Amino acid sequence: MAHALGKCAAYAAERDSVFAIETGPEKPETLLNMLQDVNSGGLGVNLDPANLRMVTCVDPVHAVEVLGKYIVHTHAKDGINLAPGCVPAHYKAYNADGSIRKFEAPGPRRQEVPLGQGQVPWDSYLAALREAGYDGFLTIERECGDDPEGDIHLAKNFLTRKLG
Repeated sequence: MAHALGKCAAYAAERDSVFAIETGPEKPETLLNMLQDVNSGGLGVNLDPANLRMVTCVDPVHAVEVLGKYIVHTHAKDGINLAPGCVPAHYKAYNADGSIRKFEAPGPRRQEVPLGQGQVPWDSYLAALREAGYDGFLTIERECGDDPEGDIHLAKNFLTRKLG
């Protein structure tokens, strides 16, 4: 994977761009090791704080502290983890023979919620981004819910209040 990512990163770098890996099922330290192995200015991170909370229960502030210099984009999304653990059950781990490994995963394990209503600590997350030198976009992402369009308007107002 590092070799393939290195090729993508080199292609991006040749075009003054960055190929950004979105955070999700891996811990920040695992992603940092991959970034360091590839060692290319053409590879960065799209930090999704809700994915970190919903899937791995990692504090997004910790992720910023670990990955700060690699962050080139971040989502403004929120969520909660309803049943910590068992990340492989959600992302379908495979057995050595290629078959999907079965896990006990009763009921929903995570829930995306409107911005400011989940487990992302927004004040400290935004402060950590500033401290890391990030001054890019906070892209509102809302993938579900009864009123995604209304939730996007709420998110805009929420961020406007937070960023003043």
